[in-house]
Amino acid sequence: MWNTVNARTSPGSDLQEARPPPVVKKRGLPREERPRLKTLVRVGSLNVGTLTGKTREIADFMARRRIHVLCLQETRWKGSKAREIGDGVKLFYYGIEAKRNGVAIAVSEPLKEYVSSVNRVSDRIISLRVATEDGFWTVMSVYAPQCGCTEAEKEAFYDELDDVIRSAPEGDYITVAGDFNGHVGQDRKGFERVHGGRGFGRRNQEGERIVELAEAHDLAIASTFFMKRESQKITYCSGGRQSEIDYILVRRRFLKTVKNVKTIPGEEIAGQHRPVVADVCIALQKHTKAKREPRIRWWKLAGETQKTFRDKIIAAGLPEPYGHIDSVWASAATTILTCARDTLGETKGGRRGDRATWFWSEDVQKIVKAKKDAYKAWQKTKSLSSLAEYKLRKKEAKAAVARAKNAVMDELYDKLESSQAEKHVFRLAKARHRASLDATEVRAVKNEDGEVLRDPVAVKERWRVYFEHLLNEEFPRKPKAPAEPVAGPMQPWTADEVRKAIKKMKAGKATGPDGIPVEAWRSLGELGVRWLTEFFNNITRSAKMPEAWRDSIIVPIFKRKDLRTSSGYATERDGGNFTRSIRICPRAVDN
Repeated sequence: MWNTVNARTSPGSDLQEARPPPVVKKRGLPREERPRLKTLVRVGSLNVGTLTGKTREIADFMARRRIHVLCLQETRWKGSKAREIGDGVKLFYYGIEAKRNGVAIAVSEPLKEYVSSVNRVSDRIISLRVATEDGFWTVMSVYAPQCGCTEAEKEAFYDELDDVIRSAPEGDYITVAGDFNGHVGQDRKGFERVHGGRGFGRRNQEGERIVELAEAHDLAIASTFFMKRESQKITYCSGGRQSEIDYILVRRRFLKTVKNVKTIPGEEIAGQHRPVVADVCIALQKHTKAKREPRIRWWKLAGETQKTFRDKIIAAGLPEPYGHIDSVWASAATTILTCARDTLGETKGGRRGDRATWFWSEDVQKIVKAKKDAYKAWQKTKSLSSLAEYKLRKKEAKAAVARAKNAVMDELYDKLESSQAEKHVFRLAKARHRASLDATEVRAVKNEDGEVLRDPVAVKERWRVYFEHLLNEEFPRKPKAPAEPVAGPMQPWTADEVRKAIKKMKAGKATGPDGIPVEAWRSLGELGVRWLTEFFNNITRSAKMPEAWRDSIIVPIFKRKDLRTSSGYATERDGGNFTRSIRICPRAVDN
């Protein structure tokens, strides 16, 4: 029999724990807890050659390599917008011409929700600010002029970049990433603070500009401080030549937060350039997912569905309109909503699906994967046959993506030729406009003194104070002569007044807090008219309206430049998003 002994090959002190216990002081001082661990965030840079037909590959690449922020150069896209490209990635881009230059920054989820501002400087420089736990993170994507460009163009670029870096607040964590088209080399003499001495090759004239820029703003060229294999240093390969021209720069005092910098060989997104990535420790804000409540599909209330809904209401029975106001309305609202759910159904709620995958089918993914495999085979063998195979697969992938997009476009055109064409056009335009906005959610606002508030409780309090002042402010106006009093009892509501009021109200509007649109009353026909008429008369006699009707939802609509300023939002129409039922009353009065 063998003796069974519990033995370790290393001392027990090496046993890994989830987290070491906090240190307890022996001097009667309060115990200090360990600081919250910072998140390891990956930022990258890639000269993509062109973004046309590659957006879904970019999103897939970021998901596979766990990249949070990717700076892109030579996008060759004209315009100044933002768009979703799949897998929760949002692309902020800027370009003047469709055939040259262009820069962009792709931000993954949920970091994209904390983008506070975007600064599109030129078709070679774009920057954005991300709100973090400790402040703001400024990310810049830059594309320096190539060797063939004029000296004046190069000077103009570095002057612009110099101004952008200088304009960033002193407390911001700065990351400048991009294709600098220069070699900083291995020699660090005279630039020891910003150059780590572990570059690639020799420094050239453009490299001198880079290190001088870094020294002027106290930025460290991060890759030169890490010892890596040659394959993890090279960012550009063409015609047998290899060089390092893509860099990531950070503030020198934050260099310790950079844990690793390397290039990723084997990625086929850009033929000549390789992506370079850096892992940095940044305390990101704690992400709280917005809870999306299920909604009744009121837009289906038409035709036979409308008749089914009315029959269910008749079978269930609306409460007698005479009685306690709050109880009567609560019972009626419950009956209407229950019958609507049974008839129309509800949306699932929760997180919205990825709408950018409309052409990314399994067939397209297989063809794109074959292209990537052919690229890797060519990189290994460097033979003419493997190069020809790669070019063929690349051509097939480009054609497959184009065919998939055209097929979806054909379906869209068929919808636009249907009877619901106008509805589809407005819905499509609204979705495209919303997707092109830099920020759809505002998680930080400024107080009266201009200080930026990021805490959710403080943000809500700021909005409360702002609206309390705005909605209760009295403005000077001309006095009006008092109207003559109307003698006699108040006239009761008539069915004709209510019927005309319901007919005049627009369909497709927000339902308000109770979730009942005017379409519900319109579907009930004379049953709804009679019930509302009697209920309004009950309100008039008791001089009391339902407490639920006093609730209102305020939805700020952005109108001006600064997203973080409360006064930059319109509140004239959205301040009165009451229940639709109460809006029937003033319509009836007008009649």
